[in-house]
Amino acid sequence: MKITFKELEACHTEATVVFDEANWKSAQEATFKKLAKNVQVDGFRKGNAPEALVRKHIDQGRLLEDAVNSLLPDAYKEALEQGKLEPFSQPKVEITKISDANLEVKFVIVTAPKVELGQYKGLELGKKEAKVTAKEVTDALEDLRKQNASLILKDGAAEKGDTVVLDFVGSVDGVAFEGGTAQNYELELGSGSFIPGFEDQLIGIKAEEHRDINVTFPEQYTKELAGKKAVFACDVHEVKTRKLPELNDEFVKDLALEGIETLEALKESKKKELLANKEVSAKREYLEKLYTEIAKSSKIVIPQEMIDDQAQSMKKDMENRMQQSGLTLEQYLQFVGQTMEQFDNKLKEDAKKDITNYFVLEKVGEIEKLELTDADIEAEYAKLAEQYKMKVEDVKKALSAQLDQFKHNLRMTRVEEHLLNLNK
Repeated sequence: MKITFKELEACHTEATVVFDEANWKSAQEATFKKLAKNVQVDGFRKGNAPEALVRKHIDQGRLLEDAVNSLLPDAYKEALEQGKLEPFSQPKVEITKISDANLEVKFVIVTAPKVELGQYKGLELGKKEAKVTAKEVTDALEDLRKQNASLILKDGAAEKGDTVVLDFVGSVDGVAFEGGTAQNYELELGSGSFIPGFEDQLIGIKAEEHRDINVTFPEQYTKELAGKKAVFACDVHEVKTRKLPELNDEFVKDLALEGIETLEALKESKKKELLANKEVSAKREYLEKLYTEIAKSSKIVIPQEMIDDQAQSMKKDMENRMQQSGLTLEQYLQFVGQTMEQFDNKLKEDAKKDITNYFVLEKVGEIEKLELTDADIEAEYAKLAEQYKMKVEDVKKALSAQLDQFKHNLRMTRVEEHLLNLNK
């Protein structure tokens, strides 16, 4: 078996394999014997007919195809070893010559991206300093009050932000439709959870009042109702408003937060929380700037197959998320005014960027010789055990099935930190 290599563009290598005549004929003979066992010739027991008669019952094309397939795995393995190639995906296979005596096969092998790193340290790109303002702390505390608000009955008319308890029956052309009826339903006005226009028409209603709500279903709604006019007969039983708790030490104690018993302590805790979130955001933003700048001075070649596969995976994730929300991807794109072609192109752009960033980081780790030690891994186990109040042994057991991924992620995190330290 003789193998020659030809480097193609964009991380593709062509390996041409010429098989020895003896090996090729041996493969054909072995395939013939395998097929012959299942050939039934009249007058003979299966597998015992003369070879000349059996050959007449075996399709020559099928024999050659099976013989070729029997040789391909070892030939491909040998091509990878001789060419010192690391494949990214399954190769494209083409039979370029075939006869009783000759067989030549070409493998087009997709390999991992090639990265020639440019300047990756000593870059000054203006790192944003994370700061928290007094207003941001106040807003965070106000959100906490809203989250812990209680609903109380209201005598007056419903306003935006109030909650109404109502019965409703929806109908189209005077006929009630499936899923359009409910009793004692709690609806917060202004939440946007109902059809556009529905909630606005309930503003001003009082308890024990009736009101007919006229709406038009969106074109992107379910097929049976899309674009149709409907009437909802609504009977409101109660109007409730939110009562916010007083922001004081008593409120803080009711929250039962560990180690926090006073308003001042809560303010300090919220400030630290906001600062930590901003620091994470600033770090991620600076890393993105670093990746972009490093890529400008680097030579990075990514196979299109890798971009397409990543984009397809991202699209599948999006479809699953939309399905959980009760929408199709097509309906979502109509809502945001985007065509499928535009969406696919954006996914490919994002996929290429993600892959580029990943391999920049991999190359930095390689050049800087950043490897995990057993002590690093044990320290991370201990950190996770403390964080989740678990025993170290239980953490190890929980991660055992994804140990390689765990180690890889830990290493990449260390490389990121190193890259940030190189570009303070």
